[in-house]
Amino acid sequence: MAFVDMKYNYNFGGGKRYYGGGTPHGAFDTGLSAFVVDHLNKSRQQLVLEMSNARRRGEGIVRAKSRVDTGSMQSQIQGTGDFGTDILKISFGWESLSPYYAPFQEFGTRNGIRPMMAVFDAFNQVTSELQARIGR
Repeated sequence: MAFVDMKYNYNFGGGKRYYGGGTPHGAFDTGLSAFVVDHLNKSRQQLVLEMSNARRRGEGIVRAKSRVDTGSMQSQIQGTGDFGTDILKISFGWESLSPYYAPFQEFGTRNGIRPMMAVFDAFNQVTSELQARIGR
C-alpha cells in the first residue's frame, strides 16, 4: 500500500491550528486575521481536493498496471484519505495479503514471476504530480 502524507498547520497567536479564531488586538488585526485565516482555509481545501484526486489517480494507475487473470487483484485495490487533522494522508493499493499473491506479483519472486511494481510506479507518479501541482 502506498502512503502519502503532508503536514498542514501554521503558527498563529502562539499556537498551531487551522480554521478560524484568534485574539486580534485592534481593527487592523481583525481584518488581517480574517484574511489570513480565510486564505489558509482555502489553501487547505485546495490541498485536500488535490490529494483526493491524487488518490484516485493512484488507484487508476495501479489498476491499469496490475496483471489480470481473474480480475481479483484489480477489484481489491483500495484507497483511503484522512483529512481530519494537521497531517493530511492518502493511501492506495492492496491491503496486506489481500489478495494473498499481490506482494508476489508486485515485487516478483526468484523463480520466475517478474516484478510488476504497479504500486511503486503509481506512488512515484502521483507524488511528483502532486508536488508539481502544489508548487513544492
